[in-house]
Amino acid sequence: MPRLEKTPKLDLSLSENFSIPIAGSLISIAGDLALEILFNLNIRENSIICIDDLERKSKLPLEEILGFAEYLVQERKCKIVLIYNEDNLAEIDKKALNDYREKVIDREFTLNPTVEENLDFIFKDYPDIEVIKSVLINAGTNNIRVIRKTQWLIDELIPFMKNWEVSLRHQIIRNSIVINLSKLDTEFRDKFPNIKDIKSTLSIDPLEYMGTDQRANEIAKSQLAQDKIKAIQRQQLVNRYFGYIDLEEVDELIIQLVETSLSKSAELKFIEKGDILNQKEKINHILEKFNELSNKLYRSKYYESFADNEQDIINGIVTFLKENYLQLSILQFEQVEGFTSILGLDISEYEKPLLETILKKIFEQNYYDNLSGFTNKLSKYPDLEEAFKDKIKEYQQTLDITTVLKNVINADYSSRSPRLQQDIEFLKSRTVDEYCQWLEQGHPELLDMVRWFLHSGYQPASKNLEQAIRILAECSKINKIRAKFIYDIDIDNPTNNHPQN
Repeated sequence: MPRLEKTPKLDLSLSENFSIPIAGSLISIAGDLALEILFNLNIRENSIICIDDLERKSKLPLEEILGFAEYLVQERKCKIVLIYNEDNLAEIDKKALNDYREKVIDREFTLNPTVEENLDFIFKDYPDIEVIKSVLINAGTNNIRVIRKTQWLIDELIPFMKNWEVSLRHQIIRNSIVINLSKLDTEFRDKFPNIKDIKSTLSIDPLEYMGTDQRANEIAKSQLAQDKIKAIQRQQLVNRYFGYIDLEEVDELIIQLVETSLSKSAELKFIEKGDILNQKEKINHILEKFNELSNKLYRSKYYESFADNEQDIINGIVTFLKENYLQLSILQFEQVEGFTSILGLDISEYEKPLLETILKKIFEQNYYDNLSGFTNKLSKYPDLEEAFKDKIKEYQQTLDITTVLKNVINADYSSRSPRLQQDIEFLKSRTVDEYCQWLEQGHPELLDMVRWFLHSGYQPASKNLEQAIRILAECSKINKIRAKFIYDIDIDNPTNNHPQN
């Protein structure tokens, strides 16, 4: 896109030995169209004209540009600044430049900073500069435009990550730089695979290849398997050089930001997915510290020694608890508690604040991975136990059978969410009459929900639902038909109970 800027007045701070008298204008141009406009301008005398990206001009011969520059210098008393990359000039342009060099160019300055010098200048005030430099230096990227766009990308992401673990923030910065380079840097793409292409290959579902030709299906599946192996190998290459680790949906959103921009909903999704990763990162960090405690204190100072070091062990445990007790799980706290009880060290002062923290987490996130252990601990603290029960009652008052059943059907059963457990308890506590009312209300997805529920094995809930169907089947002929032919429940045959898992 052409650029032509005109500034009526310019103040320059120059050394005493180098001064330019200015009584005209400052004009900065880039692009063929801007050059053509310049040729037709009535240039004031004593103007300063800056022509950038000289090697990128395409239509205008360089000889004409330099000839016009000579005219401006000689006839209009102008000062010309030419900015170009001589290595990228065509041979015919290099010859033209040499022919006009002495006529047009009085002083030449070579600007050839290293990658590190450019990065130190651009990212000098960034707390994560060392992470940024490690990726860009390894990539050998010294294109200012690419570096500036990388800076813009990082600036866009940093506000979303301000409360995240440093290690996660660093990983996202690494990934964003690699994704940006694979999009914008030609030299990088020549050496390393495109992250978007890798992710696209790995996300392909083999079922997409299913057709009517079984032989063709097998060939396609085999080829896809080979492609995925290659994609994993390419991903490992990027990991080895730049520390890239696939962050799944977070990476997808970074790719979207590089290619277009993030909508408000996409920004919220980035924060949501990042928060999940951040929680995992916190858990990993506490596991590392817990393992360090086990190795340095339990193993080396207790199990592997008969030294008189009881106080050293106690001091180490107390220091660990003071720094980390609010991040421990119930199981981890009980493990520490079991060991300290042998030594006669009472750590009960840490228990209630930990339970309060966990309770707050449950209220805010509706998640905890050891609910049974948590509720057992609560029995020692009636105020916390009562608050927990009140929260459950409050939650249950917002529920209805349809909403809860959908939640249970679509739940991630690998999680141990208290919400899922409470949903199941809610279904178990509904009466036959309540299920009758629910069935009579109807729903577009009633068929699928009822069939799933009857086979779920959640007793007495599924048994109560079947009893409700039998009661309604006795009320009308159409319901009797529905019960028998849709749900395989024959009320004329009392022994025909619906199979329960």
